[in-house]
Amino acid sequence: MRKAGQTGSGLVDQEDIGGLCRAVADGDRDAFRRLYGLTSPRLFGIALRILRDRAKAADVLRQVFLEIWNAAAEFGAVDDPLVRLVARVRSLSLDLVRAEAVEGHALDPFETEDEVEDPLAREQRSEELKALLTCLGQLTQERRRMILHAYYDGWSREALSIYFDAPVHAVNTWVWRSIAELDAGLDA
Repeated sequence: MRKAGQTGSGLVDQEDIGGLCRAVADGDRDAFRRLYGLTSPRLFGIALRILRDRAKAADVLRQVFLEIWNAAAEFGAVDDPLVRLVARVRSLSLDLVRAEAVEGHALDPFETEDEVEDPLAREQRSEELKALLTCLGQLTQERRRMILHAYYDGWSREALSIYFDAPVHAVNTWVWRSIAELDAGLDA
């Protein structure tokens, strides 16, 4: 039997997530529990990867789900609500890193917890994610790593500059060119 929010292949169905968000907007607590069950592992993994602290990642997740409860209609009204949820978790996590000025985080982003599960390694990949991964695979290894560290790990341009031993302005140029290539590949 198929669970709500999953297709027969185990992929998260964006229409189901949007439908759950709309049901949550109507005050449906069961829909909220199902939405949490479908999305929280991925969202927690992203927050944990950026914050490197389980308690802080859990706080970010609580804040996002509180926002969902209070404004679920906004999340359900977009084409891909999961992308919006991921962006919100990432944004809150990066805001927390900046606000707390976590010691060494911005200039020493190279340590991560070994046990953190890679959300991109899961079998549950949408077609959009598969297309993005294909486009990422067409970048040079250095530029692909740079984009992934910047977006997925939350590294600053300064940290990228240190890690890749390049001037910050060069890193900015490489990041923007890589993003333009990804956009072009996804639009094709």
